[in-house]
Amino acid sequence: MSRILFFALLAFLAWLWFFKKPARNKSEKSKPAEPAVERIVQCAECGLRLPEGEALFSDAQYFCCPEHRDAHDSRV
Repeated sequence: MSRILFFALLAFLAWLWFFKKPARNKSEKSKPAEPAVERIVQCAECGLRLPEGEALFSDAQYFCCPEHRDAHDSRV
């Protein structure tokens, strides 16, 4: 009787190993994509580097704040 239980347990473990392994691969594939990396630009006035989304764009140049944009425009 103990042999039957041993082989039944062995068959159950083999079944778990074969059928649970692909389920882990599915969960790994469903990981969310990494967020996109934002481009870093440099302020034309002071040289500060900041993300493009936070920069001000004027005359084909990036600025970190309105004061630097106005200072650059007053000299040009």
